[in-house]
Amino acid sequence: MFSEFSYGYAITEELVTGALGHLTGHPMFPSLKEEGRAGGGYDVKLPLVGAPLYLQFKRSHFMMRVYAKHWKYFGAPFFRMFVSPTRYSMQHELLIHLELSGNEVYYVAPEFYTSDDLTEHYTNKVVFWHSALFVPSDIGHLPDDGNHYVAFDQGPTAYFCSEAPTEIRKLPGKSFAEHYTLTYRTRRRKITEAFFDDLIDRTIQVIEEQSIATASLKKTRSTRKEIETLVEKAIFAGFLTRAYFDAELFIVGE
Repeated sequence: MFSEFSYGYAITEELVTGALGHLTGHPMFPSLKEEGRAGGGYDVKLPLVGAPLYLQFKRSHFMMRVYAKHWKYFGAPFFRMFVSPTRYSMQHELLIHLELSGNEVYYVAPEFYTSDDLTEHYTNKVVFWHSALFVPSDIGHLPDDGNHYVAFDQGPTAYFCSEAPTEIRKLPGKSFAEHYTLTYRTRRRKITEAFFDDLIDRTIQVIEEQSIATASLKKTRSTRKEIETLVEKAIFAGFLTRAYFDAELFIVGE
């Protein structure tokens, strides 16, 4: 097995290096100190025109035994991606509201499970190709605070598994660029301070509406008033995404 962090790193590197084709994603990783470094600073790396893409990396569990629950829906080994229970985290609800506020938000999980598979796919730059993506709102609001998961195989089949499994949409990584291009054309904007101001304000609004971490949010709003430059706003938008949604924000340009 491999860690969720290792998988997320591999996906991130592929997006940044353009492994999906003409789409190039830039995550908001660097520290504020990078703004003043020789070479122009991190803001030079941002596309002139782009759109936000939010990804939540998940690890898949491989179910290979015939007595595994829901085996009958596949008749063969399948994968399970667990959705964070509300008793531990409001992550899923937050992702739904982030999506419904006008953003492209996806869970992404591997269709493989061994470290050797990850090494091979990483070497060949096809980790994303061998992944599946799911839209939070397709899964829907969790019915209770119990354990829930998405079950899927390497084909087109996927189910949200609660008491009664419900078939949901699965987006293959190998065709995601084509899917995203259609929505990208309607969401792309010039990358300016106003672009990130809008992202930040929408994100904070989603957090406030869910009444998450009130004390922490008060400090976040205070910090929000202090950031001024484009690069500071870009990094702060990425920070909010990781801190409250456990996801990564990419700015995707053509």
